[in-house]
Amino acid sequence: MGTSLETLLHVCESEKLHLSGQIQSFGALIRLDPATRQITHASANLGHFIDADPSRLIGQSIDCLTWLSGEALSSLSDKPGTRQAVPGGLDGVGGPLAAMMLRGAEAAIIIELEYNLSLPDPIRMEQLQSFFLSPPADDDELGERNQQLVRGVGAITGYDRVMLYRFHGDWSGEVITEEISGEMGGYLGQRFPASDIPSIARNLYLINPARAVPDIAASPVAILGLSADPPDLTWSDLRSVSPVHLEYLGNMGVGASFSVPIRVSGRLWGLVACHHRRSRRLSPDLRSACVTLTNLYNMGLTSYLAEDNLRNIAGLDDRIEKIGKDLSRYDDPLKAADEMADRLVTLLNAQGFAMVAGREAVIAGDGPDPEEIGLIDAWFLQQHGKNTATTDHLKETLAGAGDLLARVSGLVAIKVRSERFGPVRLYWFRPSESQEITWAGDPQKPIEEKAGVVMISPRRSFEKWIEVRTGYSRPWSKLEQLTAIKLRSALLEHL
Repeated sequence: MGTSLETLLHVCESEKLHLSGQIQSFGALIRLDPATRQITHASANLGHFIDADPSRLIGQSIDCLTWLSGEALSSLSDKPGTRQAVPGGLDGVGGPLAAMMLRGAEAAIIIELEYNLSLPDPIRMEQLQSFFLSPPADDDELGERNQQLVRGVGAITGYDRVMLYRFHGDWSGEVITEEISGEMGGYLGQRFPASDIPSIARNLYLINPARAVPDIAASPVAILGLSADPPDLTWSDLRSVSPVHLEYLGNMGVGASFSVPIRVSGRLWGLVACHHRRSRRLSPDLRSACVTLTNLYNMGLTSYLAEDNLRNIAGLDDRIEKIGKDLSRYDDPLKAADEMADRLVTLLNAQGFAMVAGREAVIAGDGPDPEEIGLIDAWFLQQHGKNTATTDHLKETLAGAGDLLARVSGLVAIKVRSERFGPVRLYWFRPSESQEITWAGDPQKPIEEKAGVVMISPRRSFEKWIEVRTGYSRPWSKLEQLTAIKLRSALLEHL
């Protein structure tokens, strides 16, 4: 097959999940255009929820929906993604309905209808929420919050497996806490590749409060409309599920899933991911209870991480400023680097350090020899317009550098142009470390051909799979990278 894995991954990332033209069958959908006051779309299963023929409803005035007042419509914010319950709910053909309005793309209003279920006992909910009303004090208490979160969501949902799933910098994910009941296995400490949750899906998690797939075996329901163009379902709770994801869940032995995103500083930090062996529907109220609990946890986590960040950088500026001033007292930066080598090595928790000015170099600690420093320096000088560089996998950058790559894999580099000394380069090094990563199954996606079309197939096995990685160093933390950037700014001022 001539199609590369990279090409297929790009196709997967580009899947227009929000324009599927279908919804899941646990609810029904109506789309309204406030500008024309018309019903533009309705799901084919609408008659299972209210006494209406969807094909006849399309094109009619909004006014025919007698249960939907103009006051309710006008009270909905214009901001896309805004949600608001229709006051009083609605009597459906099979019982009471929960009706939710949400603002969609192009100012459209989408009405989603579901049969409601009862909320857990309010006292129980208060008990679950009370644990998260103040931020954690330390890492141990944060670990307790993690466990309480998955336990609380499990109590609300009744799902067999509830996991706290944390994203890494490369968007792979790791299960850091889990709660299991029934016969489902666990994934604690195991990693999942970034391609399991592609960027388009992560973006939807970033803007939606939750995602429910109550029955992976249920057939999707078509959305009928005035035109052939499907409505934008970016903010819809009923949005249909990618067939690839359904197959993926089936391969895991999952019949239903439910996820709530955790966001920190506008970035997707992780998910509360729930799995059930059989189909299991959650009402809007139950989903909302999980979102509320997760948001309380999220507030504490955000506060804790912000305070932890402040603690980490407290005094950093003073340390950097002192090093910059001490370096500036020397007529020769290389002599300064030689006499301050220990401070410079430990500044970034490195094992080796080098400074290069002109064709001369000072090398300290465990790192490359002068010839190998020359190779690295020649590469960095060629990075025009790039004044910093960071890697934990130097082999990607300096392929063919021989013995160097067997000893050094981590590099932080900064470049400063001084009026007195010309270009000065500083390098920090870390050695290669053999690393074991425990994956939930082989992370490589199989490629297969179906009906003449080459495609990526979801992983078929999620048994523990251990990867032994070589040629990588211990990663540089964000604080260490920030330290290097701040040091460069100080050197620009003092050299």
